[in-house]
Amino acid sequence: MNDKNLYDAIWKRRSIRKYLEKNIEKEKIDQLRGSISKLNEISGLTMEFVEESDCLHPLMTLMFKNTRSVISVKGKTDDPDLDEKCGYYGEKIVLEATSLGLGTCWVAGIKKKNKSLNIKDDETAVCAITVGYGVEAMSSSTEIPDTPHRKTKSVSEFLDGKTDVPDWITSAMKAVQFAPTAVNSQKTRFRFVDGVLSAEIPSGKLNMIDLGITKLHFELAAGGKFALGSPGKFTKQ
Repeated sequence: MNDKNLYDAIWKRRSIRKYLEKNIEKEKIDQLRGSISKLNEISGLTMEFVEESDCLHPLMTLMFKNTRSVISVKGKTDDPDLDEKCGYYGEKIVLEATSLGLGTCWVAGIKKKNKSLNIKDDETAVCAITVGYGVEAMSSSTEIPDTPHRKTKSVSEFLDGKTDVPDWITSAMKAVQFAPTAVNSQKTRFRFVDGVLSAEIPSGKLNMIDLGITKLHFELAAGGKFALGSPGKFTKQ
């Protein structure tokens, strides 16, 4: 897994809810599990690739088909940045799965005490990511599309303090437009004031997951790193 592959996957990824009755190849599962292990070590999370899971809430099963495999996105309950980390590092796995030709979808509606998620007493399952071969074929184009496949806010709606914003910021905002968020809410706002860029979002579990996802997309496009939290300051490489 490298940043170039993840960046390229931004433009191909889309939420997939219907999957083929086709097993994921062992080598792809092994690769995802290896990456999950490395990201857990970096982040302190305890994410897992789970096969034959029935963790989706009954209402969610009406929206999904053939969801055999999921990523259990979880970590220590006492981690103050748990939700944001789950969004940030979970999206890394989403983009890697996309680069492997697999479809994914973020799911907040899960049975959080489900045994298949392997949740320990000191852990919280924040959400899950379904993964498999989508009924709808993924784009193989290497071209960056003009717009996402669903409605998105404009770059100007994402940015506050728009005076004299450097081109590298406005350019990277396109990757933000392609970031998945809960019910496509896109609540993250970027501020560029006195030469300092930061990202922030209203408090809330789903919002913090979205913030982590959105920060990652911007980082992959711009090169650099956000501090955890809202607001989180950006440091360019």
